Amino acid sequence: MVFSSLSFLFLFLPICLICYFLVPKQKVSLRKYILLLFSLIFYSCGEPLYVFVMMATVAITFSFSYKIENHSKTALTLSICLILLPLIIFKYLNFIIDNLNIMFEFNIQPVQLAMPIGISFYTFQILTYVVDLYRGNVTRQKNVGYLALYIFLFPQLIAGPIVRYADIETSLSGCYESREKILEGSRRFIIGLAKKVLIANQAGFIVSTIGNAPLHQVGTSMMWLSAIAFTVQIYFDFSGYSDMAIGIGKIFGFEFKENFNLPYISASIGEFWKRWHISMSTFFRDYLYIPMGGSRCSFGRWIFNMLIVWMVIGLWHGAKWNFIAWGLYYAILLITEKLIIKLYNLVFKNGIKFTNIIRPFTYLITFFFTIIGGNIFMHDTNSFMEILYYLQRLFSQDGVINPVYIRSLDLQPYIPYLLIGLVLSSPFILVLKKIKQCTYPNWIVVSSKIIHDVFLITIFILSIIFIVGENYNPFIYFRF
Repeated sequence: MVFSSLSFLFLFLPICLICYFLVPKQKVSLRKYILLLFSLIFYSCGEPLYVFVMMATVAITFSFSYKIENHSKTALTLSICLILLPLIIFKYLNFIIDNLNIMFEFNIQPVQLAMPIGISFYTFQILTYVVDLYRGNVTRQKNVGYLALYIFLFPQLIAGPIVRYADIETSLSGCYESREKILEGSRRFIIGLAKKVLIANQAGFIVSTIGNAPLHQVGTSMMWLSAIAFTVQIYFDFSGYSDMAIGIGKIFGFEFKENFNLPYISASIGEFWKRWHISMSTFFRDYLYIPMGGSRCSFGRWIFNMLIVWMVIGLWHGAKWNFIAWGLYYAILLITEKLIIKLYNLVFKNGIKFTNIIRPFTYLITFFFTIIGGNIFMHDTNSFMEILYYLQRLFSQDGVINPVYIRSLDLQPYIPYLLIGLVLSSPFILVLKKIKQCTYPNWIVVSSKIIHDVFLITIFILSIIFIVGENYNPFIYFRF
C-alpha cells in the first residue's frame, strides 16, 4: 500500500484516524496500540509473511536491550548481527552468490526470495536504537509494544525518513496531538502528495518511456532528457514521500526531522549531501564514518574512510555494482572537492567564498554532476561496461535515430510538469521564500493564508484526478 493510492487515502487512513481519535486522549496506551495495530495492517497489505520477520527482530532487540544498556559489548555485537541477518539474506545473498560464481566459477543457484519492502530503512532504524542505547544516549524502552510501534510506525516504515529513537522517545509514551499539528500535518501531506503525483509520476513516465525504447533509436538529447527527468523524479518522489510521512506523523503527534532541504540549490557536492536524504547521510556519518575516525586522522586514512563509507552507502541502496559505482563516484567527487578547497585556501589565504557571481556557476556544476550520478544510479546493472556505455551515450550519439519513432513516444504532454519540477527545485524557490518572510499588513497575511489553503485543496483534488486517471504510481525507494 502506498500513500498515493486511493485505498490508502479513502479507506485505510480515514479508518485509522477515526479509530485513533475516538479513543480519549487520556488513554495513551490504547491509542498507541491502535496505531500499532494499523501499522501492522499497513505492512501486511504488501508483505504479510514478513511481518513475522520484523516481529522476531523486535523480540531480539527487546531481549538484548537490558544487557546493551548495561554496556555489554557481546550483547551489542550479537544483536547487531541478528538484526542485520535478514537484510543480508533477503537483499544481498543472491548478490554474494552471483559474485562467487563469477570469481571462483562456482555453480551455486540463486535463492528465490522476495525482498521485504523497506527492509533497509527499518533495519537501520533499529540499529540506531541499540547503538544509542549502548552509548547511553537513550533509555531502554521497557514496553515491548511501544518498541514495536517505534519500528512498525507506518508513516515512516516503508521508505523513511530513518527516525532515531531519541527523536520520538517522548512521543511514544504520550499524546501530543493538537488541532494546530493536525492542520499543519494535513497541509504537509497534501504538498507531499502533489509532489509525488503531479511532478514525480509525470517525470517518471518520461524516464520509463525512454528507458523502454530501443537504445539504437534514442539519441543523446533523449538520453539527457531521461537523465534530467530522473533527477526530477527521484527528488520529488522521495521528498514527496518524506513530506507525507512527516505530515502524518504530525497528525499523530510525532515530530520527524526534515529529510530534504532543497538539495538542488547546492553550490557544492558537500552541501548537496547536507541537504539530500538527511536522515541517511547523518546515519552513516554518526554510526560509521565518525567511529572509523572521520576526518580526524591522516590524509590517507581519511581517503580510505571516505571510500569505504560511500561504498557502503551505495551498497545500502541496492545489491548491484552500479550502486557501488554510484557511491564511489560521490566519494571521488567529495575527495576532489576537498582537495580543491584546500588548494584554494593555500593559494589565496582567505578561504573559499561563494559570492553572488561565483555561486550560479558552482550551482550549475553541482547540478551537472548530480545528473551524471543519477544516470549511474538509475540503470540497475552488475556490468561496469554497461555503466560506462550509458554514460558514453550522454556525450556521443550512437546508432540511427528515427525521428518518427521519437515523436510516437508522445512525451510532449509531460514536459510542462518536468519544467515545473525543475523550477521548484532550483534556486528560484529561495526568491519565493524571501517574499514570504517579508512583513505585510494583517489583511494581506490573512488573505494569503486563505489563498494558500484554497491552493492546497485545489492541488489535492487535482492529485486525486491524476491518481484515478493513471497507472504509473510507483515509489522509487520502496525497492531499497
